[in-house]
Amino acid sequence: MIKMPMTLLGAIMIVPILSVTAYAATRPQSGTPLVRTYVSGLGSDSNPCTAASPCATFQAALAMTLAGGEIFVLNSADYGTVTINKAVSITSEGAAAGVLAASGAAITISAGASDVVNLRGLTIDGANSGAVGIQFVSGKSLTIQKSFVRNFTNSGISFAPSASATLFVSDTSVANNANNGIVIAGGSATVKGALSRVNASGNGVGILATGSAVSLAVADAVTSNNGYGVGSASAAVTIRNLTASANSVGIAADQSAAIVGVAQSTITGNGTGWQATNGAQVQSYGNNNVGGNASDGTATTIIALQ
Repeated sequence: MIKMPMTLLGAIMIVPILSVTAYAATRPQSGTPLVRTYVSGLGSDSNPCTAASPCATFQAALAMTLAGGEIFVLNSADYGTVTINKAVSITSEGAAAGVLAASGAAITISAGASDVVNLRGLTIDGANSGAVGIQFVSGKSLTIQKSFVRNFTNSGISFAPSASATLFVSDTSVANNANNGIVIAGGSATVKGALSRVNASGNGVGILATGSAVSLAVADAVTSNNGYGVGSASAAVTIRNLTASANSVGIAADQSAAIVGVAQSTITGNGTGWQATNGAQVQSYGNNNVGGNASDGTATTIIALQ
């Protein structure tokens, strides 16, 4: 079944950041902040967040974690929404580290200009009423690995920094988000992204890059049953080894600054394979498999491999 699309530019909607006081609304902390803290479904936020006495929520553990430290998940549970205001890693290996957000954003990142944030092994669910799964507003970079982000009314991952920043996403699925699976948006500051082994399905736009200062590389990804599989609005996007199927439009470029280069990709079973509108360009490296779409479309340029 091919999902009918919204307008590509209509998918661009950034949710305002939650109040920065949100992360202050936790219990008064006692004890010494640690480089490594721990959370457990059997923990308590009155604990010192050690392995022996873990906390129950990410927010409480964050307050007890030194900048640049790491929060470890000990077992499967729902660990609550969190606003991150410093460099930190949240890591789950083998456990289902849940974040359920029935309203607003599940994880908001409003960190300093040199802060690096890493998220690994999280299952983030909006219950079809939460707005955004991961909302990045400021920081140096965000890395997301081995995570699931689904069922949000706006975007699964919204990377819209107020200054230059970089997004890395790998081995991650974004599904059933009404507007975008992943949106990377920029103004005048340089914003870069690299996505590897990402699966985007059932979203308005699977992967969207918007803004003339945005550059995005997508490799080894699958987009299916979205309105648009991969979309660019004035951004530079490079795609390698993408499978785009059962989307209304497999790959779309819109506005004159948009350039999408596509190599070694399969685009099949879509309403339209690829399209460029309003002066945009879709550049093929001549080694793609484009066929079996209701309309294959035409690349604007064929580029010789070097």
